Amino acid sequence: MRRTPSTLLVALLSVSALTAACGLKQDQLDALKQQNGGGSVNAGSTGGAGTDASTGSAVVPSTGGGSGGTGIGATTGAGTTSTSGSVALPGGTGGSSGTSGTSGSSGTSGSSSSSSSGTTGAAGGKCSTLGQNVVGITPTEIRIGIHAPQTGTGAPLPASFAAGSAVYWNSHKVCGRKVVVDFQDDKYTPSTARDVCGPMSRRDFIVIGAAGTDQIQSCATMPDIKDQGVPYLSAGVTTNGLIGLKHYFATTLTYAQQATLVLKNAQNQHLGMKKWAVITSNTNNFKDARDAIEQVLTKAHVPFKDIQVDATNDNGIQSRAAQTGTQLATGGYDTAFLVTSPGYFIYMSGTASKQGFTGTYTGPGVTMTEVTVAQLVCGATGGLVKANFLAPYPGIDKATPEFIKATGGKYDDIYWSLWGLSQALDQALQASSSLTRPGFISSLQNASLPGGVYNPAKFNGGHFGGTGAFSQKMNCNQTQPNQSQPGSWNTVGSPLFK
Repeated sequence: MRRTPSTLLVALLSVSALTAACGLKQDQLDALKQQNGGGSVNAGSTGGAGTDASTGSAVVPSTGGGSGGTGIGATTGAGTTSTSGSVALPGGTGGSSGTSGTSGSSGTSGSSSSSSSGTTGAAGGKCSTLGQNVVGITPTEIRIGIHAPQTGTGAPLPASFAAGSAVYWNSHKVCGRKVVVDFQDDKYTPSTARDVCGPMSRRDFIVIGAAGTDQIQSCATMPDIKDQGVPYLSAGVTTNGLIGLKHYFATTLTYAQQATLVLKNAQNQHLGMKKWAVITSNTNNFKDARDAIEQVLTKAHVPFKDIQVDATNDNGIQSRAAQTGTQLATGGYDTAFLVTSPGYFIYMSGTASKQGFTGTYTGPGVTMTEVTVAQLVCGATGGLVKANFLAPYPGIDKATPEFIKATGGKYDDIYWSLWGLSQALDQALQASSSLTRPGFISSLQNASLPGGVYNPAKFNGGHFGGTGAFSQKMNCNQTQPNQSQPGSWNTVGSPLFK
């Protein structure tokens, strides 16, 4: 399980080859676009499936003996792979013990009392399909669709993203069913995200956006998802076009909601307040985050400059990021707020550091605190970088004994985040009144999710349930467990709550 540089965030990317002006050479940029060989399967047909990713969902206690959640169905050690590419993850003792058919149900106690129609009485129950043929539900399986960027320069995920989530599901089921996770690579583009989300909506019970703001927004609002009432969950990102959608749930704080916490964390960690650079991607999906932090900084009388960048187009991203790095190094900034792609951060930070920028990078969480980002940024900056970002989960330094034991000691921060995320979705499923899409949606919007690895989520009749975030600090002098390259994130202090 030990990852070498060739199996990091960028396939075959060597940090030592970073150039002074542009961060990564052109052949390395091309490598960013290649798919990592981590066991994920990209099934293109409607009936196909693949290995999985996970979601930024929050946690509710399991009422059936143990907790669970989504994970990524690995092709090694997680079950058997069918010809369609789907992976059946073996379940264990967690969750409710009863089973039900697509047109019937069992009680949560595990004893079934089926009528001739296959139902368990009129009342149903949380493991009941209420006599319906529910998409993604069979007597033995629950299918969860997940999309994330496995390839593309924006936020490609490492091979461990596929293998890590299977660990949790080796000992957890939901309503006696195995979880089959259908992972699709959205290539960090909204159009590809729509291409994979449409078929998932027709074969999977729930669809989850694991990363990529533009891709999450695109899928959540597409007719195949929106008009059909398909439950769609993601970590909190943008609010653009998502407010008022009955089927969409953000289970952690949005970027805009984290603005006050970003400043609070910066003050706690004594970051510079002389002049901030507010660097955000220039699509409408980042406008709420940009407006929120600028309002917070204005109220706190912190000078700043708005710098909007194009991080969605791979062509020329190196040179654009290098120009931003030069601007950052020569503009007198002591803190840089970032809401853009990790790839842009990697390219930009190398140039900025080599031209004398000594300030600190900060911003809201979802993806910046991955170990591969730390490794590549540390390499690009000669280990001189300072960064302190928020995240929906604590760093690997807070990994629990249960998690470490479950992995056999072979893990990384991706495994850790997926452990929490896998815990989360199962908990949301356990809170559902039935195994139907309307039942799941109506139950979740009224749920109070007390948290586990992640902070609590409280929906209070709404659809944005995040409550807090963790502060993580980059450490270029530390190598994470099972890694061969310096670069890590350490948890700083206690969780920050809005």
